[in-house]
Amino acid sequence: MPSYIAKHVADPARQAAMEVIANRFGRAHATHPMMAALRQIVPFDSFAMSGMAFFGLGVGRGVMLATDMPEAFIRQFLSENLYHQDPMSYLMTAEQHWGSWHDLGPEVLTGPGVERIRQLEQQFGITTRSAIGFFKGEQRFGGVTFCRATPFSDDEKFILEMTTRVVHAELSDQLLSAMNQHLGLSEGELACLKHFADGLEVPAIHQVTGYTTDTIYGYAKSAARKMGVRGRTHAVAEALRRKLIA
Repeated sequence: MPSYIAKHVADPARQAAMEVIANRFGRAHATHPMMAALRQIVPFDSFAMSGMAFFGLGVGRGVMLATDMPEAFIRQFLSENLYHQDPMSYLMTAEQHWGSWHDLGPEVLTGPGVERIRQLEQQFGITTRSAIGFFKGEQRFGGVTFCRATPFSDDEKFILEMTTRVVHAELSDQLLSAMNQHLGLSEGELACLKHFADGLEVPAIHQVTGYTTDTIYGYAKSAARKMGVRGRTHAVAEALRRKLIA
């Protein structure tokens, strides 16, 4: 299963809350209209779109933007750490985005963990998996797994990749927005971060907003705490990265 690994991990309670949001989000988009239309053009049995186009947001492996694969299969796959045993995890590279169990030789199919993966696939009716990985440089930030008993042609792979890149970017923005709302930053906190990002110092922010010096510092500090970073500079950078301010 293509996946995403958080680089910046928030405190456990907040990370757990973010993962709940992500899991609910993925199920809510199991019938995304573009994926439904894509299925009519390139037939497949089920799919799982994972990861986000933003790094280090306090969520970890198994973030699903959209999936109609059995939830119990995904949960079992992740809880048993089968990702590390899955040949798909190393078939996809920055140079070769596609990987498929259809292309595996007998020497790989008898490797560690493969038998257990096969058992789970049979248990949950998962047909042969193929996947496209999305990369930024050498780092994979997400991808899409497609299940189908027969291999995809090169033309089908092209259509799948071009369409799902658009859907992945769209849903990444939507999930980011949902996670940002959960942070609960106030209008005052966002205003101060925006003014700091624009290069204003505290006296100038006071003139623009009417906030006292203590209030401005307090807003910057509380915003940083909510985002799980330290200091005003990091808070501004995190707010820009999360698209909270522009």
